[in-house]
Amino acid sequence: MELFGELFNTIEERVEPLPTKLKGQWPAWLRGSFLRVGPGKYDLGDFTLNHWLDGMAILHKFHIDGGKVSFRSKYLRSDAYKKACMAQRPVFTEFGTHCYPDPCKNIFSRMFSHFEMTDNASNNILCVEDQLFVSSETCYIRKIDPNTLDTRDKVDLNKVMGVNFASSHPLTDDSGTTYNMGCSFMSGPKYNIVRIPPSKDSNLSGSDPWINARTLTTVSSSWKASYAYYHSFGMSENYLVFLEQPLLVSTLKLATSQLKNRALTDCFDWLPQERVKFIVIRKSTGEVVKVKYISEEAFFTFHHVNAYEVEGQLVVDLVAYPSPEIINKLYLKKVRMNEYSSEDPPQLKRFILPLVSDLQSVKEGEELVHVAGNTASAIKVKNNQDGVYISVTGVDVGEPGFEMPVINTAHTGKPYRFVYGTGAYDQGYFKNSVCKMDVESGRSWVWRGNEHQYLSEPSFIPAPDAIDEDDGVILCSVADVRKGSPDFLLVVDARTMKELGRAEVDARIPTSLHGVFLPERH
Repeated sequence: MELFGELFNTIEERVEPLPTKLKGQWPAWLRGSFLRVGPGKYDLGDFTLNHWLDGMAILHKFHIDGGKVSFRSKYLRSDAYKKACMAQRPVFTEFGTHCYPDPCKNIFSRMFSHFEMTDNASNNILCVEDQLFVSSETCYIRKIDPNTLDTRDKVDLNKVMGVNFASSHPLTDDSGTTYNMGCSFMSGPKYNIVRIPPSKDSNLSGSDPWINARTLTTVSSSWKASYAYYHSFGMSENYLVFLEQPLLVSTLKLATSQLKNRALTDCFDWLPQERVKFIVIRKSTGEVVKVKYISEEAFFTFHHVNAYEVEGQLVVDLVAYPSPEIINKLYLKKVRMNEYSSEDPPQLKRFILPLVSDLQSVKEGEELVHVAGNTASAIKVKNNQDGVYISVTGVDVGEPGFEMPVINTAHTGKPYRFVYGTGAYDQGYFKNSVCKMDVESGRSWVWRGNEHQYLSEPSFIPAPDAIDEDDGVILCSVADVRKGSPDFLLVVDARTMKELGRAEVDARIPTSLHGVFLPERH
């Protein structure tokens, strides 16, 4: 790992398209744009941001067309970016770095300014209707031009959805309805589930896709002055499920963060004794299922994989960590010194929640999971603290070290077999690889690079007229930290995980978090 820190140097943008050097056999049908976003600018003059997730957002794009692949990258011209470049300091509170005075404001404006959230949208790219947005975990997202990567309108989700912090992983079902969750603070911390129906008029291209967004339901936090941190949630055909995990965000600390020079991470409290609560909501009505589902074992999660219903049970797959130590691993002082602890690796886990209509009729201590081939557990428990609830125990799927999960989106909310991911920066079994895992057997297949190559989150692209779930290719950008070794876009056969080809770039590809593939329209 002696060159690991090279991944976390500030990136130079490449605004004009660059041709790439193609190797191997690229599928003739693969045409479109592979867009990704992540942090890229960490140094502001003599000032360095604290955390990897603080980096100013940079977009990059591979355009694939008839045997030619081009590359370009461009910084998101957010208010956070423009002001940080001017002040040589972050002017908005970022994930791990507190804000500094805005030089554009006079002393009186600074004294009376309230907590302002960043629009440094480096987490994900959202496709809503026919428009593209980038998001973080605040209420601000930015519209982008998918052709030029230019920054467009700023959207305030607090005005649209009434949330202060929004998940950067909305989910869309077969009807075209998009769901997202966020939290609000004005009358105590609450989780808001929002539904965005598809436009009724397919001819309204470019219209406001948020205009019909409505709150489906509101759930009060289990804590009076805190809410549980969330990054994503799950969705089956009939239910939404999110976790109240024991990494809490203090709303009191948030409210005084500017006065106290706090970053978002300074408002976190890890309370493993609080355990993990699974909140289940009916999509049709917004009703919260009254049965309580609690994991006795505390864990932390960023990413849900999928959720689906089978035999009256709700299967919930996610990537879990024993603790939120992953956040501390990614401080720039550590990673730039080539430090990355192998402790507390991520683990794909399966939980099964029995959809019990009458918990009173269930015998205490009786095993309620009856899905064939699974060893996850769910048992009715009664105690003085929580009353009557179902205690759920997850089962590990495959080897540890698996992160950045993606599936064939045709199986979102439905039974599925395969999930794709990477080893991210973990040094375990999936190090320097992109992998395919069978969630039923735990078996995995990998494409593995050398020890100096680090892979981004993969994207699954189905083949035309595909029937099988894994009929398609995997796209993944690869950063090689050795001097003189090219970064490249990798294309892998999703069935066999064998390399089909690569497009080498004479530029550095930014480390990214999430993205989207936009197929060419014919």
